[in-house]
Amino acid sequence: MAIVPAACTAGAAGTSSASSGSQMVSVTPAIKAEIRRQGHDPDEEICKREEQMGSTIPRRICATRAEWAAKTQASKDGTRDIQNNALRTPDPNAG
Repeated sequence: MAIVPAACTAGAAGTSSASSGSQMVSVTPAIKAEIRRQGHDPDEEICKREEQMGSTIPRRICATRAEWAAKTQASKDGTRDIQNNALRTPDPNAG
């Protein structure tokens, strides 16, 4: 999964968001607090090398520790929603 933050903005509530073409994530104060509780700096920039589909050259993706955590949480939430919706079958007696 390759997500490149296209823009970062800081909102009035102390949240920041990073957006890419396909996913919007919000870094909440709760995410930053959890990272601090674990003894890490939420604003530390971390770069990862991710393979791109159709290319043999990996791409370097940089984001803050809090943004990576928010992206991971958003992915988990999306997966859970898809799995829960797959379990719902329509009522065969309905319309």
